[in-house]
Amino acid sequence: MNITENITGKNILLIGGGSGMGEATALALANKGAKVAITGRHIETLNRTASQEYKVGSILCKVSDVADRESLNALFEWFDREVGKLDYLVHAAGINVAMRSMQELAPEEWDQLIRINLTGSYNVMRLALERMRPQKQGLIILINSVAGRRSVPLAGIGYNASKFGMSGLGVGVAEEEKDNGIRITNIYPGEVNTPILENRKNTPTQEHRNSILQPEDIASVIVQVCRLPERAHISELVIKPTKQSFV
Repeated sequence: MNITENITGKNILLIGGGSGMGEATALALANKGAKVAITGRHIETLNRTASQEYKVGSILCKVSDVADRESLNALFEWFDREVGKLDYLVHAAGINVAMRSMQELAPEEWDQLIRINLTGSYNVMRLALERMRPQKQGLIILINSVAGRRSVPLAGIGYNASKFGMSGLGVGVAEEEKDNGIRITNIYPGEVNTPILENRKNTPTQEHRNSILQPEDIASVIVQVCRLPERAHISELVIKPTKQSFV
């Protein structure tokens, strides 16, 4: 008996597809035959993702900003026209800043972290849910962080707060929407070798980067979540480097 969903031909909107985990996930899903639309703030990075080699699916690009509701409205209307039914949403967009402690964090950078990481997640989910409710099905995958489960000093106060809020949003909305057949999976990666590591006062060495999770590791998990039958729901999933603490 086949207990996995065939994602060939599925329509997927991926937020934050220009680099890191979003880029790797877009390529992995396209390689499984999905029709993937990616978005982000920079067309150059989106085009770079879409131009890479993949086998059987397709990748479309459109610029948008999760903190700009008008641009998101335009994105989802474009998706409706160019792609069609929204089967899966993967939300991979997020930022951090260099000055992270309570003493160092400037009010405007706090506002930016909340606006993009937390309010941006609300903005994206609201529009996705409007499309999934009438069809009584859908999968939303929120790429959060272990900083959304533990207040990690390395991640910083503002990032931790934004990701804890994102966790509450994802878990709470999943409870509200379960009877509509909508599943929301909250993924909490530990350290991943992505460009966000550059936004640290002390950037990691290449040796350290090689020892932590790679974007492809997270992408492989997301593919497996997408392949679950609709009767199965993974609410929360933590994945971390073997040698990273989770206490």
